[in-house]
Amino acid sequence: MRKGGQVLMVVLVAALVVAIAMPLAVAKPKLYSKSEDTGKVDEPEKFLPDYDKLAEGGNADWVYFPAGSLKTYKSVTVKAFTSNATEEHQVEAETAAKSGKKYLDQWLKKQGFNLVEEGAELTFEGNVFDAWEPSGAGRYWGGWMANPGTGLEVMAKDSSGKVVAEIRHKSRGSTIKDSVENGLEEVAEAIAKAK
Repeated sequence: MRKGGQVLMVVLVAALVVAIAMPLAVAKPKLYSKSEDTGKVDEPEKFLPDYDKLAEGGNADWVYFPAGSLKTYKSVTVKAFTSNATEEHQVEAETAAKSGKKYLDQWLKKQGFNLVEEGAELTFEGNVFDAWEPSGAGRYWGGWMANPGTGLEVMAKDSSGKVVAEIRHKSRGSTIKDSVENGLEEVAEAIAKAK
């Protein structure tokens, strides 16, 4: 092959690589509002202000960081979790919510945040929108579906009250309490990645 042919081949291969990579680079993330997770009757969407802006996350299922990076924030406060689960799951969700603050405190501290009672740069609020024990069939067949689960939402506000983080995530564990701990570990990891 002549030198000109080799150069042409290199140019064509480079163009092909760019043509393939471009759609991948500009591909929009999957949005919660377009997913099968949205609109379920037993999973209320009344806690976070921007469900339509939640995008598929890495550690947590759905994330939205309106201001981008959270690198400038060091001190945090975590409020007691609430629950807005439907009546069918209300008791389990209220029980799950009781563990929320403790576990989010624990995992945010592990991610390097300084926990304070007052004057925090970030205040975290949490909600349990669903909590469940597996059905009899799930327990019988075992596997992943045999584990209890929890649906969690976490929102962070800066000292002016502006929302800077929104996360919605489902997790499983050996107990509902364990699923809360597992889920909030993943939520804290997602928050730390935004640092």
